[in-house]
Parts: sequence; C-alpha cells; structure tokens
Amino acid sequence: PVTISGGTATGRLLGGNLSLLTSLLGTKHDPAYANHILFIEEVGESAYRVDRMLTQLRSAGKLQDLSGIALGYFTGCDLTPEQTGYEQSIGLMEVFKDRLGDLGIPVVYGFPFGHEAHNATLPIGIEAELDAENGLIRILEKSINA
Repeated sequence: PVTISGGTATGRLLGGNLSLLTSLLGTKHDPAYANHILFIEEVGESAYRVDRMLTQLRSAGKLQDLSGIALGYFTGCDLTPEQTGYEQSIGLMEVFKDRLGDLGIPVVYGFPFGHEAHNATLPIGIEAELDAENGLIRILEKSINA
C-alpha cells in the first residue's frame, strides 16, 4: 500500500464500489459517513470519472468527517502508455492526492479488495483501525456470524 496521508484512525467500516456509493447520494439509502473508515474500490472508470465521483462525495460533505480512507483496487481506471490519450490524462495517484490528501485523515491506496482474484472481505459496520504508516487495516471486533 501507498500512504497518501499518514496517521492512524479507528471507526466502523463503511464502503464498497465508488460509483455505487456516489449513486446513493441524496437517497434514503445514503449512509452516514461521519467517524467511519471509508473503503472504496472501482473497476473500469477512467481517472477523470473517479475524480468526479470523489469531488461529488466531497461536495456533498461526506468525506470531511471521516476517520480515514482505505483505497482498494481501481481495476482498469488508469490509462497505460499504449492507450490513446495517455499523455493528456491525469493519473489515479494524482487524483487521490488532490481529492483526499488535504482532508487531515489517514488515506492509504493499494489494499487488496475490489474486482480482482486476490480479494479481502471487509465487514461493513465492524470497528476497525486504519494504520496508514504500515498500510494495515485491523479488524477490532468479531462479526455477528464469526
């Protein structure tokens, strides 16, 4: 994992796919984000769209009161040098640093969750700790079914 903003944080886990979380804004299913550790991943969205979705969450006031942010796989979201438009495109790391780096909370990119074969399951609602310095998420309690 790559540390974007250092520190440690505790909070209940909340998250999932970035585009789906963004689509919940303003609906009765829109969760409370304050004091949570948000984990997000995405697949097949270009970096400028990831930027737009993070900007939308930020503009809606969802990111400002989080305890921390864990970023998983963003599969197929960065252009490669062989693709058209690579020279003009913004990279994911630049997006993450710009949209999330000044929130004053721990932010880490590169955890193994999302749309890949190597995929950890994160239990929503469980108390956890995000350690940005060491790139770790520690689950602090058992789930109901454990």
